[in-house]
Amino acid sequence: SPEELQEITSIAKEEIKFMVRNSIPLIPENYVLWFFIFCYLAENNLKLSDLEIMGLFKEKYPTAQEIEAVIVEFKEGEELVSHVAESINREIEELLLFLEEHQERLAEKQKDIEEARGRTSDEYTRKMLNYIVEQLEEIREQNDSLKAKLEESKKQIEGLRKELKEAEERASIDFLTKLANRASFDRALSDMVSDFRERNYPFSLLMVDIDDFKKVNDTYGHQAGDKVLKEIAREIRSTLRARDVVARYGGEEFAVLLPGTTFGQAIRIAERLRKNIEKMSVIHNDEAIPVTVSIGVATARKGIDETSIVEIADKALYLAKRSGKNQVKTDLDLELEGG
Repeated sequence: SPEELQEITSIAKEEIKFMVRNSIPLIPENYVLWFFIFCYLAENNLKLSDLEIMGLFKEKYPTAQEIEAVIVEFKEGEELVSHVAESINREIEELLLFLEEHQERLAEKQKDIEEARGRTSDEYTRKMLNYIVEQLEEIREQNDSLKAKLEESKKQIEGLRKELKEAEERASIDFLTKLANRASFDRALSDMVSDFRERNYPFSLLMVDIDDFKKVNDTYGHQAGDKVLKEIAREIRSTLRARDVVARYGGEEFAVLLPGTTFGQAIRIAERLRKNIEKMSVIHNDEAIPVTVSIGVATARKGIDETSIVEIADKALYLAKRSGKNQVKTDLDLELEGG
């Protein structure tokens, strides 16, 4: 009804203003998630602060898996559109090829008729041949017009496919840090585990967690916390190789996949990363914020799978936390500790 449409529009306006205020990317996935929250607020006539709404969001969507499930629905829709676009493109290409051949045949026939018209002296026959030539020219003009429209449609479909590809790439990125997101990390990890099983190609995993990050937020504010996340993400990316996979795993935790890296190499990389971050000084409002990280290291071994290597690296990370923070601990340290 008009009243319902007006109410939905009002909810959507409030939602978009909230998203803009809080620098939440205006993409379909985020819009859907927050729309549920703002419908809930409207239905229960709740007037909450932005901070309270953020808390409500965490309560309604407590796990990354639930958010990912919504994103998957969008991605499946994108994949369907992409598949349909590809099919239509193939049909258009075949039709364009047919038109090219048809135009060539028409041109040959028209040439033959024009030659025959030049040789005949019978007036009636010449009139008939003139009419046929005119009809052939009209058909060729119609074909040219159809060809132009088909080529324009082909360009539009290719543009749509490009937009979908860009949307898919955006959906694979954590918007705050510009690193790969959790879903991208999971795909890359699955590929590396398969590669290790099939041809014994080594890789290592680092789980990196910012020490006392809650204290940073409480002391300097959430904007400062965001800046710390972005600066550390930039430092991790610049320290590592181009082929290494760096992802924001969640909150203040990052995951790093190091293809072709042995146990000893992974420890050296982790130590270099830890020291580089320790030397950092994040400036916010003319104030220097000291930052350190704890790192857990796990290297692919026989019998490993995606879940177990993450669990091992996580346990090593928490061992580093328990041991005083700003440290690197490994799966070997876990064995020595009996963990």
